[in-house]
Amino acid sequence: MANKATKIAANQNGEAAQKISGDTIQTGYVEVTETRVQSSALEKMLDRAEQLQEKQAQNDNNGDDNGGDYPGPANFGCPAVVENAIDEENSLPQVYIDINEVAKKTHISKKELAELCSGNSKSVSIPTDLTDLTKFITVSQGHASTAGALAKRKILPPETRTYFLKRAQEYGYLWLKGEVQLGNEIRKIVTRMGKRTDLEAANDNKKKQRNTADFGEVLTELRTKKEILTEDYGIGNTQARQLTRLTDELVEKELKYAVANNDTLSRNHALSFLSQPPELTDEEKEEADTTGAKAKFKFETIKSVIPFATLKKNRLKNPISYCSLFACFGTCEYYLEQHGFVCKVASEYDPDVAKYYVAMNKMRSKYPVEMIQGDFKKTFKKVVKAFRNNSCCMVVAGIPCVTFTSLKAKKWMDQEELTLVFWFVQFVKATRPKYIVTENAKQFFGFSFPMDMDLTGHPLAKMMQAKLKGRTIGQYLRDELEPLGYTLNFAIEDGCFYGTSQSRVRSIMLASKEGVWKWPCAEKFAKPLLEAIYHLPSSDDGDSGIKYHEFEPLHSDPIKADEIKEALEHTPTGCRSKDNDPKYQLSGFGCYAGNGSRKFWDRPSNTIDSSNGSVNGLRTIHPGRPRKDGTYSDARPLTLLEVILVNGLPQNYKIPEEFENRRSFVRHGMGQVFLPRLLERICLEIPVGDDGWEEMDTDPE
Repeated sequence: MANKATKIAANQNGEAAQKISGDTIQTGYVEVTETRVQSSALEKMLDRAEQLQEKQAQNDNNGDDNGGDYPGPANFGCPAVVENAIDEENSLPQVYIDINEVAKKTHISKKELAELCSGNSKSVSIPTDLTDLTKFITVSQGHASTAGALAKRKILPPETRTYFLKRAQEYGYLWLKGEVQLGNEIRKIVTRMGKRTDLEAANDNKKKQRNTADFGEVLTELRTKKEILTEDYGIGNTQARQLTRLTDELVEKELKYAVANNDTLSRNHALSFLSQPPELTDEEKEEADTTGAKAKFKFETIKSVIPFATLKKNRLKNPISYCSLFACFGTCEYYLEQHGFVCKVASEYDPDVAKYYVAMNKMRSKYPVEMIQGDFKKTFKKVVKAFRNNSCCMVVAGIPCVTFTSLKAKKWMDQEELTLVFWFVQFVKATRPKYIVTENAKQFFGFSFPMDMDLTGHPLAKMMQAKLKGRTIGQYLRDELEPLGYTLNFAIEDGCFYGTSQSRVRSIMLASKEGVWKWPCAEKFAKPLLEAIYHLPSSDDGDSGIKYHEFEPLHSDPIKADEIKEALEHTPTGCRSKDNDPKYQLSGFGCYAGNGSRKFWDRPSNTIDSSNGSVNGLRTIHPGRPRKDGTYSDARPLTLLEVILVNGLPQNYKIPEEFENRRSFVRHGMGQVFLPRLLERICLEIPVGDDGWEEMDTDPE
């Protein structure tokens, strides 16, 4: 064995790179395979490695490029890597490194390499000690580079190159995780500023206090950050900046990219993710997805092919009177009257919301509305009578959706709103309108209570279970309304493709006794947020004087408000404070990953909900504009005016005078709207025939 190259087993378990990501290797901790090396086992493995090298050499001499085992250092000038060496205990695959060759490549002594690569533990931690951490990074990077070079050797069989690629990805992952730790250490460097009196004392032998400080120690403490980086870390400012920007999240993205694209990992490529648009959170992706909701209730949406631009100046020759059930603020109906749709009757449970609706109607409509306020179940007969007396032929119903969303309360099975869909069907049977529009959360049509579900103690849910009989709500509506002569058209669509810069997925049913009521034609592209609010001045410019564009306090405690403001100023467009440098992160921001996040300029806003004025809401923060110093403007949630615009209402929208000083109330209502631009497009497709329309003389609002 004297003439053999010194070799030792390195930490490696041969598993795929996917298995080493995520929870397997966490911040500051690395889980690797057991590296217990006994002399007898090592001798066997070294002999096996030598046999394989000799076999490879014979294959090379014979011109055999397609067979044989893995190459040795004599062939490629790289560390020898053997896949199938035998371990005494478990026959685990091991990787053997030529210590001489690696020492040349990494500038680490053979003794240090041996100590680093062998041991008795099943796991090792990423070191925090600078010397150990530097060795950890250098060795991991050297192994990744070597395996990456072997993976590109076309002389090797494909399966061999694949093996080396996986090794390169695993070592590359360890290398970058080590650099994340190094970046954490660099962030701790304190820059010394100001004059030091102990330096003067240490340098003045005539003063009694000359022994109060050691001159060398004082000079060490007074070093600049650049000197510390050069002397202690051996790196420059540019590399240090890169390391402090590297995060665990970026490393995970880089590993995912490398595995998907059969590539090796790179720090520069990992940092390139910072300049790419941030990804949506899992919650936001789920909110925008319609696949699951459509799968639970099967239907096919019948869609129009006529663009909105062709229809937008249409007005009914004979106005249609309608009834608004569960009316809320009435903002969903904002654009309807100009097209010939007149609200004659409205029903609303909340007395303040009902007052808002009536006040808004007085400002907007030529016709009075009969508002029936109260519990719909108790006012049912009164609403039916008003519908008939006002000759209504259409009903618009925004059935309360709180019990059908993913944000429902803990006691949702005991809420009265759960059964309002049955009262709505009863209303349709009692009034037989020609046209029906219902709107709800995307989960609405697919909602059901399985018959084997035990609902003891929940009488409302149990009653609903009995009525549905295992059906979804969508199937229930179909079974109840089609026999009455209605043609139903179901849709689960996103409002951002229908004239509103807000992604709001809703379940909508169109029903007609006059044939198919087609779903409106979608725009080719979603409307981005910048089209709605980019023209408004920044909060950096002070009070704009624009109505409803005031900037509200971030917190009742001024000190906490300043902390939030500083953190958000360091949060780029589309990002979260948790992605910032640790000193600019915010804690206590709820259970959703999007809490405390900035919106995107180039995408529609996420759904505006009732918490739209809260810093802690789900992606409620203004996108911001980059400043010269690298921070971002508008460290705040959207103003009330911006919320109004993102809902598709005009900038000249007026809040009724009696509600001017109730901004929180208005914000809450603005989070519950049926998007007005979407309802406008829906109503312009109502089946009255081409001769039922005329063209306006002026452009509509």
